Amino acid sequence: MNRSHLLAATLTVAALTARLAAEEPPAAALAVDVRAELVAGEPLTGRLVAIDADAVRIEVEGSERTTPLATVRQLVRTGAPQAAPAAVQLTMTDGGTVSGADFVQEGPRGIVRRGGGRIELPIERVRRVAWLAAGEQQPGWLAAKPERPQTDLLVVRREQGQEFVECAVAGVSGEHVTVVLDGETIPVKRAKVFGIEWLREDAPTAGTVVRLDGGRLAARTVRWSPEAFTVDDVRLPPEALVALDFAAGRTTPLAGLPLETVTVEPFFGALADAAGLAAFFAPRAVAAADGAPDTIVFRPRTVATWRLPAESRRFRGSLARAVPADAPAVVEVAVAVDGRETWRRRLGGAGADEQEPVGFELDVAGGRRVTLTVDFVAGDPGCGVRLVGGAFEK
Repeated sequence: MNRSHLLAATLTVAALTARLAAEEPPAAALAVDVRAELVAGEPLTGRLVAIDADAVRIEVEGSERTTPLATVRQLVRTGAPQAAPAAVQLTMTDGGTVSGADFVQEGPRGIVRRGGGRIELPIERVRRVAWLAAGEQQPGWLAAKPERPQTDLLVVRREQGQEFVECAVAGVSGEHVTVVLDGETIPVKRAKVFGIEWLREDAPTAGTVVRLDGGRLAARTVRWSPEAFTVDDVRLPPEALVALDFAAGRTTPLAGLPLETVTVEPFFGALADAAGLAAFFAPRAVAAADGAPDTIVFRPRTVATWRLPAESRRFRGSLARAVPADAPAVVEVAVAVDGRETWRRRLGGAGADEQEPVGFELDVAGGRRVTLTVDFVAGDPGCGVRLVGGAFEK
């Protein structure tokens, strides 16, 4: 073939390639359907367009709606795909978690590989990396970890469990974890490593709670579009979004507030003074697990008062008896703001007002104190009551 024929053939192939590329349909944009719970008014349901610095944009029945973030309590994705089982889990210095198929370090960034995308985050924010066995939700070595390590720890596989090696972790690749031990740089095969624990200071928890498929972060700023998703300085695949709790940064959990006053009068009054029983009848906070809301358990008759945090507008939570649903025990709960009763419900028995748990959301704007009373009903000895997710919202 002479040079002119070769040139003509090349141009023909190039033209055909360009035409085919032009005819190829563009990739479909990511569609994320959401439900936005608002501070006031009916929820918005539609397709998420974007989350900007101060507003969320949602397409509702073909029309785009822009809603200020200050008026959005929660944004929940509907029909989110099920997360794939995690092979590696990262814990952040503020307690957040992310997970995926693998983890490596690229300079100052940690990379979590997952499906066709990846999570990028500053390595100094990573406290722990744990490679998980099949079906494992938490690393099995965590309970055996030294309580107050003085250096980074490398968790190395041994025939009889694991060994915690004190060192300085310098890097993580697909094949090795590089550590510095006694001044010597040593590559350790990844296949021998259960996990890494960096010695880092705790970081404060930020405001908005971001739930991911396989993790949970807290953030000061969140940006989302079908093309990009950032949580502060963490970059994530847009499809990783599951829910955003914007009210978390404006919320003070009741379980973290000191009681201003509390009185407890058991059914048999003398029990309150019996050795070892006073703590049983007193209000008792139960720490939550895996990001679930905290719980406080009250027993009748308890009258508990808290001073309202500054600028509080709403008091919310849910109540249920701390006994099986078919138990006959009856108890009554009332809430008062500055001594004025604003809410009362009977739990259990034939006269129960609603099916448990019973949620409430009360206007406390301008108030100074909130009082919760858990009381007996008509001589019934009653039962404990769980207040779940009790919180004041600005």
